[in-house]
Amino acid sequence: MADIRPFAGLRYARASLSALLCPPYDVIAPEQARRLRAEPLNAVHLELPEGEGPARYRCAAKLWRSWRENGVLKRDPEPALYAVEERFALGGRDFVRRGFLAALGVSAQAARSVVPHERTLPKPKEDRLELLSAVGANVSPIFAVFPDRAGAARRALLAACRGKPAAAGRTASGVSYHLWTVDDGALGRAVAKTRSAKVLIADGHHRFEVGREFYRRRGGRGASTILAYFCPDGDPGLAVLPTHRVVAAGAVAEAALARFCALSPARSRAQLLLRLEREANPYAFGVFAAGRFRLAVPRSPRGCRSGLCVEWLGRVLLRGVAPDRIRYSHDAGEAQALARQTGGAAVFVKPCTVAQIRRAVERVGLLPPKSTYFYPKIATGLVFKSLEDA
Repeated sequence: MADIRPFAGLRYARASLSALLCPPYDVIAPEQARRLRAEPLNAVHLELPEGEGPARYRCAAKLWRSWRENGVLKRDPEPALYAVEERFALGGRDFVRRGFLAALGVSAQAARSVVPHERTLPKPKEDRLELLSAVGANVSPIFAVFPDRAGAARRALLAACRGKPAAAGRTASGVSYHLWTVDDGALGRAVAKTRSAKVLIADGHHRFEVGREFYRRRGGRGASTILAYFCPDGDPGLAVLPTHRVVAAGAVAEAALARFCALSPARSRAQLLLRLEREANPYAFGVFAAGRFRLAVPRSPRGCRSGLCVEWLGRVLLRGVAPDRIRYSHDAGEAQALARQTGGAAVFVKPCTVAQIRRAVERVGLLPPKSTYFYPKIATGLVFKSLEDA
């Protein structure tokens, strides 16, 4: 069973979080980091500390102690669940997503009910392990999705997200957050039912593996769980965006494209993406290179069983391409611009659903890194979880 439980979180003493929230470390661009660091109390100072080498982690640890001692952060007196409501715009539409923050078990037994869907890379894990070891706290949550077929969790979350919130804020990207502390009641009962189902990691695979490794090495009740955000898989605000690839010049060989795929031209990016979405072949993808848009439809699945084109790309077209020669973007326009600037190629992938991701994992196991992009990523700074506490 999934080990999901309340915990006594550490939160900012102020109720307004707009100047304090930041994105997860892996999507903070250098210029954005500079803007966020202009606020001395922004969570970016813990999530992505400045400096080089071990000094970065020592700086974050010192700041964590200082914030706790000086009252910047205050510990909630009792364990609780934290209901979170996010409002955001996407594709010209307004969305609302509701979920909750809780502690997720990482013991060997508990991990059997947690389903990752992406392979990880060693360098980010080394970084996050150093940070976790230095600070002794989960600074940012992983993002998990769970089945809610009867809708009990969605109804409980809707009821929990009423009244005056304990904290609220709006990020620079326009996502508004409201947070409530929930002692028990309907949400607690819904969480109890959730424990019998397997939860899917949507985002934070590196942090989940690091949490497990830290617990294996150090032990301790506080390290037996990590901070996690949970969202019902039927929530209408649960958005999964495609993660497009931008590969360095020469990484996608024209000969390989012609050999493995049927290629057809498109007049524009918009036309290409529309044709890609309608294409019946699940392994189809789009390519922009040398000023040309083309739809690529693989002639053979070549051993792929996931039904997702990212598997085919990893097995065939991008096999052997070094990770540092691939960049990622969920914005097709940004991917095209990067490809034009670098002289490389943009590879556009098909969008997918949570159900498709679950089926893919059941069939083939882990998918390539950056196979999905659950939007928006949950902000850092809503609640922190100390490893000193059970």
